[in-house]
Amino acid sequence: MKAPRAFTLIETLMVVAIIALLLGLLLPGLGSAREVARRAVCMSNQRQLLAAWSMYAEDHRGRALPHAAPHSSRRVYWYGSEDPASRRVIFEEGTLSPYLHAGLSARSVFECSSQPQGTYREQGMGGFTSTYGYNAYALAPASSGYMDLASRRWPALHDLARPSDLFVFGDTLLLLHADMPSNSALLDPPMLFNRRRGNWTVNLSPTTAFRHARQRDGARGAGGGFGDAVIGRADGSIHAERVDPTARSHELHAIGSVTRTNDPHYVPDWRSW
Repeated sequence: MKAPRAFTLIETLMVVAIIALLLGLLLPGLGSAREVARRAVCMSNQRQLLAAWSMYAEDHRGRALPHAAPHSSRRVYWYGSEDPASRRVIFEEGTLSPYLHAGLSARSVFECSSQPQGTYREQGMGGFTSTYGYNAYALAPASSGYMDLASRRWPALHDLARPSDLFVFGDTLLLLHADMPSNSALLDPPMLFNRRRGNWTVNLSPTTAFRHARQRDGARGAGGGFGDAVIGRADGSIHAERVDPTARSHELHAIGSVTRTNDPHYVPDWRSW
């Protein structure tokens, strides 16, 4: 009885090469599928935030959600409050908490899955807040934390100019340190108002994060150039937005702005301020 013939070295190397080739063809597809899933989750998260934002306005005479609640004994933000005693963020005391069945945690409605914990520095008193930012600069200027906006009128939702263009929530990051960006709860515009001078200047620290890989051309997000930013608008729609290459930006961390000036998306009526 003849013994079975063993594989030769060349045949073994050919099999290994074929397997490697198949894996090389398969892995990009798996990566693309994962990014499609992450983008879908991000869009779902922001759709829930927009719904809560609308419900808040219905319960508060049409006024837009504040970034920081005024006249409070502690710092209360749209995502939660900062408790000095425990030095943690309490979701249940945030202005959106009555309208969301979620808490502040990884993989919650407050976290973009393309920017997981550990990829950024956490701002605030401590604990998770959000990797999405709110456009308080246009929607609730007096609560945005910018002193130059302290006397700006707080608009109602029915007064908003071009809601189909106006950004409400979006993917955000803030570059405060060269080695790693911080999360940002504000979706800031590319230009900031100077009340004393009565003019606008370029925002040197934009916060729109273009971290979602593009499905067609394969461009990567955070850590590898500009991808897309997922952003929700005042009419309830969700869009994937591209960076304006002429705007102030930090390409290494994929942070920039969708437009070079504030219109039509960030502060549509900025020229009349």
